[in-house]
Amino acid sequence: MEPQTVLPMRLDHLFATRSRTLSFEFFPPKNDRGMSTLEDSVAQLAALGNDFASVTYGAGGSTRSKTREIVSHIQTKTGRPAMAHLTCVNATRADLGTLLDEYHQAGIANLLALRGDPPKGEIRFVPTDGGCVYAADLIELIKEDGRFTVLCAAFPEKHPDAVTREADWQNLARKFAAGASAAITQCFFTLEPYQEMVAWFAQQGQKPRIIPGILPVVNYPALKRFCAICQATIPPALANLLEPLGDDAVAVRKAGMRFTIELCDQLLKAGAPGLHLYCLNQSTAAAEIVTGLRLLGHDI
Repeated sequence: MEPQTVLPMRLDHLFATRSRTLSFEFFPPKNDRGMSTLEDSVAQLAALGNDFASVTYGAGGSTRSKTREIVSHIQTKTGRPAMAHLTCVNATRADLGTLLDEYHQAGIANLLALRGDPPKGEIRFVPTDGGCVYAADLIELIKEDGRFTVLCAAFPEKHPDAVTREADWQNLARKFAAGASAAITQCFFTLEPYQEMVAWFAQQGQKPRIIPGILPVVNYPALKRFCAICQATIPPALANLLEPLGDDAVAVRKAGMRFTIELCDQLLKAGAPGLHLYCLNQSTAAAEIVTGLRLLGHDI
């Protein structure tokens, strides 16, 4: 019997029916072994009943075909919508239009629109001639196309290129005005930056859907490297918790996961519309977080 073709759910339709969502993020692996690990993780995490997943997009579109392949794999194997990341880097508007056609033909209906980081070896982002300058421009282009739900990124501690946090939130407001249905945040490790961002929008009379992006704390050296790249702050409370544990990887992971679950608990109690877990293509930590939160009584 031929498998039935099921149209993927658009996330704007999902958000209309779900006040709180659970989602996972994956990245395109570099080799066959990594792909096997990813496929196992996708299957294992699907058993938790997530609402959607997302797949990152390499610098300058370096994982273009692989991103599309993994999004299609997730939708086919799990029956749940998946979202492809898309950036402005090294792409004209014509290039982006071609890519939108490819995504639509592959059955992809959801995109995360990002300005994107500078290509490897470059310090500053330089817009491509004939391309999009800002994420808001890319969002407008996708919305004008009409075939996709589009999400955007948010930065509770501000984007590294932003002058101030408020200037960055004003830019986020422009992304919502351009047509973004929701935002997913960069990782952060204390409740306050997220609350302050949400409060700023409330003062403007707005209540956009801003989903916290959560990085499980399982390895302190890896955490420091990751935060150095994305310029996220490791708060003193977390550093003071992990540094005395030294090279005891088991103790670090146990303490880090307890810290992560407590942060997620605080966010959900504060009214966050769900969680987006950065899985790093592994299933164990994400599953532990979800299980721990459900034991605490959270419907996620």
